[in-house]
Amino acid sequence: MDILEKIRNFIKQFDFEPIIENKENFVYLNKFLICGMGGSHLAGDYLKFLFPEIDIYIHKDYELPNINDLYDRLIIVISYSGETEESISSFQEALNKKLNLITISKNGKLLNLSKENKIPYIQLPEDENLPRLAVGYMIKALFKIINDELNVRSYYIEREIDIKEIENKSQLLAEEIGSKIFLIYTTEYLYPLAYYWKIMFNENTKHPVFLNCLPELCHNEIEIFENEKFYKNFFVLFLNATEFIKEKNKKRIEILKSLLEERKIKNKIINFPSKERLIIAVKNILTAGFTSYYLSKLKNIDPVNNYLIEEFKNKMAHFKTDFI
Repeated sequence: MDILEKIRNFIKQFDFEPIIENKENFVYLNKFLICGMGGSHLAGDYLKFLFPEIDIYIHKDYELPNINDLYDRLIIVISYSGETEESISSFQEALNKKLNLITISKNGKLLNLSKENKIPYIQLPEDENLPRLAVGYMIKALFKIINDELNVRSYYIEREIDIKEIENKSQLLAEEIGSKIFLIYTTEYLYPLAYYWKIMFNENTKHPVFLNCLPELCHNEIEIFENEKFYKNFFVLFLNATEFIKEKNKKRIEILKSLLEERKIKNKIINFPSKERLIIAVKNILTAGFTSYYLSKLKNIDPVNNYLIEEFKNKMAHFKTDFI
């Protein structure tokens, strides 16, 4: 798999036209519970960023969360492969409780269970891809579910984004990060953007990434920058979407950056000046993707295969429960 070409062509995923199968059983509700793991819940995270006014609960665990309004929510179970055991357990519990349910997957057990039980589902394209890089397909599927009129196409995004410029800047950023311990700071609202960086770096480069949010980190974590033994190995990245950050948090970024520079701690601010949340989301996906890819090349690491994750799954396969 050519992961670099997958990133370069990411925007084309927005040309996917999702179809809700078994639509006669589809019940629309205006509150959502999205169940998924790893790369498969990323689209739900981005949905919360894109539509902060919508009530969206993200569940990253087995079965269903202990919340008192399950019957008032549309349960959306996402598994790119269709084989994720946590997501299948969520599906089974929702099915047993006769909750309003729809699934999103490319194939696998989740797709088969949806067909067998006449549950509404969206089948993702048979594209050789990785869940963390297929988030565009899953965002389009979620758009179809929450609002059938949300029909964003690639040409709309491409005219707003210079992919080559993002790639070039990302390559330089990868060189700056190098072997440093990577800290990402942003706000609570922008946390889904930061979490995408974590997944891309953990899986593509096998690199540790730590996240925290303003203003909370100013009440505790900034004290780590008093310990030179540790902080000399840090690289701090600030994610800043100018239109969506409070003025006081902008000031906090400014002050914190100056404190880091006084201590000669490498840092950088990535600004997303757009007022359009979707453009910010796509720029973030591309920047994190390109940066993690080029860092993997610098470290001579395979950005595609995740052998330890597969080894862990194989060991878990020996532990069977009722839902798998």
